[in-house]
Parts: sequence; structure tokens; C-alpha cells
Amino acid sequence: MASVTRRAHGARARRRQENLAKLLGALESLLAEGETFTELSVERLVGRAGVSRSTFYVHFADKGQLLRELTADVVDQLLAAGRGWWSHEPPATRAELRARAEVIVATYRPHAELMRAVIDSSTHDPAVREVFRDLTGRYVEEITDHIRAGQATGRVRRDLPPGPTAQMLTSMAERGLDRMLRGTDDAAAHDAVEAFTAIVWNALYRDAP
Repeated sequence: MASVTRRAHGARARRRQENLAKLLGALESLLAEGETFTELSVERLVGRAGVSRSTFYVHFADKGQLLRELTADVVDQLLAAGRGWWSHEPPATRAELRARAEVIVATYRPHAELMRAVIDSSTHDPAVREVFRDLTGRYVEEITDHIRAGQATGRVRRDLPPGPTAQMLTSMAERGLDRMLRGTDDAAAHDAVEAFTAIVWNALYRDAP
């Protein structure tokens, strides 16, 4: 009986993940077409996803819970991409930093519309706001550690206050990526990489002793 129960739970979990993937695809396509998450109805979302309304409410209490679950995986992807920059030694060259920036932009770009929905929803949904604060908070903490470690070895400018600098870079990146990567082409993504590289290189590394 236990094995039958496990198989049943496993089948439900797989169906839930399949529906979650369908809803993610539907949500991102609707947002890219100009819909706003606040005004988007569950009926329109499930219709695009090919998921029944009853199935939606079996899994999710409301759109906010769906957004939080969809965002969890994206947050992990964005943190992993960011750690490709700050969890390593400070880049020795601007070209090396640019390669790290390319990974961050390439990871953010496919989910730019979803992240805009998170930013918008965070103004009135406390649970979504907590998800967003957690993401930006972890960015700030880990970039702060990167700056301090680099200052200790002389690879990052020592005249910078680590925490406030990390906060400023995180805020600029969040706003900049949101504005530059929603509904844009490859040229705009290229410009985002170049801008990110120039700002971070000049702020942290260029004048390091």
C-alpha cells in the first residue's frame, strides 16, 4: 500500500509541475503582449495555458501564490548567475567581467516580464514583497562580502563602503535590467551587458591598487 501511495503522490507532483510550466509559459507570453499581472484574470491565464480553472485552484489559492512559486525557481537561477560574478576572485580584466555580465543578462532576459510582475505585485502583496526583498537582500549581502574580500587583497578599491556600495549596485542593476530587457532585441541586451560592465568595472576594480 505504501508504494501505491508514493506512486500516487509522485504522479500528482508531476502533474503539478507540468501545470506550473504551462502557466509560466502562458503568463510570460501574456505579459510580453502587454497584459499587466494586476489586471490579468485567472480565466484568461488558464485559457492560454490550457489548464482548467478548477485545476488552477486545486494547486493555488490565488495569482499571488502562483507568482511566488513561479518566481522561486527564477530567483535561484538569478542568484546562481550572479554568483558567477561575485563568488569568484575579482576579475583581472574588463573582458573577464564582461563575460560574467553576459551570463547575468542572458539569465534575466527570458524572465524580464515575470520579474516586472513581481516588482509590480510587491507594492500591494506582502508575500510577493517578501520574495523580492529576499532576492535583493541576498544580492546585497553576497556582493558586500565580495567587496570586502577584494578590498582585503587589494583587488577592489579600498575607499568604498562595502554595504552601501553593494546596495547601490543592486538597486541600479534591478532597475536597469528591468527597463532595458523587457521586450527588447539582441542589440538592447548587448547594450545592457556593456553598461553593466562599465559601471561595475569603474566602480570596483579599475582604480584598485
